[in-house]
Amino acid sequence: MTDSNQAAILPADLLLYQVDDRPPLGRLLIYGLQWLVLFLPLITVSTVMAAELLGMSLPARVAFFQRVMIVSGVVMIIQTLWGHRYPLMDGPSTVILLCFGTLSTHGLAALEGGMLAGGGLLAVCGFFGWIRKLNHLFTDNVIGVILLLIAFTLLPFMVPVLTGQTPQTPQGDPVIFGLSVTVIFGTAVFSYWLKGFWASLSLLWGIIFGCLIFGLLGRLDLSKFLATAWFSSPDPFWGPRPVFSLPVIASFLLAYLALVVNQLGSLYAIGQVVGNGDMERRIDRGMAGCGVGSILAGLLGVTGTVSYSLSPGIVLMTRVGTRYALTVCGVMFIILAFTQKLTAVLAIIPAPVVGAVLVTGLAAQMGAGISIFARSGRAFTPRDYMVTGIPVILGTLVSIFSKEFLTKIPAYLSPIMGNGLILGIIFVLLLEHVFMRRR
Repeated sequence: MTDSNQAAILPADLLLYQVDDRPPLGRLLIYGLQWLVLFLPLITVSTVMAAELLGMSLPARVAFFQRVMIVSGVVMIIQTLWGHRYPLMDGPSTVILLCFGTLSTHGLAALEGGMLAGGGLLAVCGFFGWIRKLNHLFTDNVIGVILLLIAFTLLPFMVPVLTGQTPQTPQGDPVIFGLSVTVIFGTAVFSYWLKGFWASLSLLWGIIFGCLIFGLLGRLDLSKFLATAWFSSPDPFWGPRPVFSLPVIASFLLAYLALVVNQLGSLYAIGQVVGNGDMERRIDRGMAGCGVGSILAGLLGVTGTVSYSLSPGIVLMTRVGTRYALTVCGVMFIILAFTQKLTAVLAIIPAPVVGAVLVTGLAAQMGAGISIFARSGRAFTPRDYMVTGIPVILGTLVSIFSKEFLTKIPAYLSPIMGNGLILGIIFVLLLEHVFMRRR
């Protein structure tokens, strides 16, 4: 038995709901809404970036965003009911988004062809159980590094959100940062002092608390809600007819190699929180589901999806490990795709509030990573310091590189070299199992 098959870091009795538990419908709806409120801004940012790279008009961007929500919702339903069956949020992949940036000149049709090829290959590998052979590689050192990398590599993206950097205030606003810190502190207090069901909604209470503060200071913008129509359908619903270009497909296959590493990292991270039983089967089905999601994204002309590695931190904060909350969240995503007024309600929530609440999840995830290193009871050796420390530092460095520096990286290497999480995972695997393998 490898280290990766040890018991979860969170005792089962501390989870209000286990991964296969089905809470009452009312609670499921609230838990699904909590996931939705937390992750919709992240998905929105990825969608806006992809639409910008493709030079879409405003109507095309609206339809693109609707199709992204449909794909994300469908993939979450597939993954939680049939795929990996873990409480993991699925949304647009940063790795695939990088491909959109480097290959956008080939056109959306060629990008669709690349996703269909990469997603098809990934689905085949999952269905035939080829990826489960990597299970033995994920030791405690590797999993601990992954949990830390998730937190550290996301922090640079949180800085402009927490400080209120906008085109109007490029240097940020100290008042916004002060409010963000207040929301972080309040969310942590809610999580500690509330009990049972109320504690499981601590992140939602944090968002409500933050909105109240911003509202009292006159910093809530209601114009988006008032100007938005109630219902609309994506027009067009499907993307253009795919074009299969060999150079584009080759680039996407390399990107999907990085996506596999990302997906594996998310699966092992959540497995340490809610339990990692039957991990090999979860890997197979999770990868197959990810491939199916990419095929669907290719047909609809949107960014391929991946399981978000921030999800374990949310489970640690809420202590709700049921996968069915994400099933409900997926259904909500599909409904929102056709109900623009409800989307506008969520868009009112200030970005610093969502960022502050997510930071508390990152803090919990960092603690989880540290506990992974400590649970074996053995003392760390100089070898362990290097195996775990170097990947974390390199991954964090890459995440804070300037955009100008990243543009100098060859396009075919950008999915790996431009992503701190992916690069860090690759380095810890190489050090743990190749260059500094235990004697």
